[in-house]
Amino acid sequence: MKLLLDVHHSRLAAPRLTAAGYDVVAAADFPDLTTLSDEELLRRASVEERAIGTENAKDFDRIVRSWVATGEHHAGVVFTSPRRFHRGGVAYPENLIASLTQLLESPPETEHDWVHWLQ
Repeated sequence: MKLLLDVHHSRLAAPRLTAAGYDVVAAADFPDLTTLSDEELLRRASVEERAIGTENAKDFDRIVRSWVATGEHHAGVVFTSPRRFHRGGVAYPENLIASLTQLLESPPETEHDWVHWLQ
């Protein structure tokens, strides 16, 4: 499973996960990605066969539902809670990295159109 972390998440997580052997990039590291709308970002991630990790559940849930209706597919969406993975918290980004590692170790069985809430 390949993963793109939305701009909401620390750019420190991607290189740490990459060093552990996972294919993870942070949108914050690519200026062309930081200016995309949420739907364009999901589309870009899908073209690269990357799931997207975001805390923007409201907007991405709406996009995913509209794609189901139109038959468009995505490579997966990982929702994170800003309360659980608070960017100002002492445990962040270690708690995010640990939870993403568990997901990357045991990814969803289907390759497309899955949604997962990270614990």
